[in-house]
Amino acid sequence: MKKVESIWAELSAKSQEVAQESTELSEEVKVELGLVEDFTKVFESAVNTDTSIGMNLIDALGKAENKYKSVINDYEKAVKIGDDALAAAKDLGVDLPAIVKNKIESSKVGIKEARGLISQIKKLYSEF
Repeated sequence: MKKVESIWAELSAKSQEVAQESTELSEEVKVELGLVEDFTKVFESAVNTDTSIGMNLIDALGKAENKYKSVINDYEKAVKIGDDALAAAKDLGVDLPAIVKNKIESSKVGIKEARGLISQIKKLYSEF
């Protein structure tokens, strides 16, 4: 009888150990699932913010590109009018003031700079 009691006690102890291990495993799985959920929330937040920033930047780049195209158009008009004024002054045998000539040259430089910036904007587009 003592043998049966001893075996029963041993089995009961093992049963409690298994139940304890099962509870511990269940808690570990819950902890791991909680970590996965936390990771997923943080990851999705980062992706959403990243996407939003990218979309805002692309929108801003598009607006800047259009404004630079408008600036180029204005500078080209200024150069055309300035060249016409230079030709008219030459026909009249007079010279335009240096400030006007400088503004014509500044307009030509402005065109080159604006085109360069548009080129840089297009390079940035390719990063997205």
